[in-house]
Amino acid sequence: MGSDQSIKYLQSFGYCVVRLPKADLRPLQLLAKQGDDLDRLGEVPSLLVAGSHIPLPPITSTPAITISGQRTGDLSIGVGISVLGNVIGALGGSKLGLDGQYKQAKSAVFEFLDVVQDQIEVIQLDRYLADADIDPYGRYVKQLLEADRLYVTTATIKSKKFAVEAKKSDGTTLALDVPVIQQMIGGSIKVSGDGSTTSKLTYEGTMPLVFGFQAVQLFYDKGRYTSFKPVEAGDVGLRGVQQVERLGTEGPFVRLRTES
Repeated sequence: MGSDQSIKYLQSFGYCVVRLPKADLRPLQLLAKQGDDLDRLGEVPSLLVAGSHIPLPPITSTPAITISGQRTGDLSIGVGISVLGNVIGALGGSKLGLDGQYKQAKSAVFEFLDVVQDQIEVIQLDRYLADADIDPYGRYVKQLLEADRLYVTTATIKSKKFAVEAKKSDGTTLALDVPVIQQMIGGSIKVSGDGSTTSKLTYEGTMPLVFGFQAVQLFYDKGRYTSFKPVEAGDVGLRGVQQVERLGTEGPFVRLRTES
């Protein structure tokens, strides 16, 4: 688990990875730990009701200049194709036959383009939680809070444009046929490169997808908020395939998994 590239490839950027990028992930969402799982419960204000003094922190959006244009290290082609297939599927394209196009590749490098960061001020979240009350009808939630099982997302990064460069086992780049891949994936995603045959392809959809996030763990004592602890980058990875999302833990790592 500690060597899982798909979880750790955003660690250098200070973010945990979303294995299946999703459009509906955002700051101020609650995740609850149950045994070895974390379930996404809903929005913070629906469970932790605002007090009379401190409002909910606003979510701000800014260009993530430090991440836009950044490249991952070499990912094994198995991990790379899995990540690329998830991105294409989330953007509404078909990933059937994708592995065949990259069958001669040994590794892949991802580049994130036109990245936008949605975030809240963690200090403001701290003040909000100190002033907020637990929903009096949320007995289950109160038990989770007392057991230190609740987490809050504080920032996400998203993009609708990703570039991928594939390499062979000898280190040279793999040339790919742009029109062939474009036809295979479908019209909802634009595939482009420097020419009709190129090793670096850009995949662009119409809706930004969240591919990284930050979160904090909440601590409560006797029904009152006491503190939080940031989740370290790379220690959490989200993975979703169908409808029901779950974060599961193995050792110090956590990842989102799904059940049909």
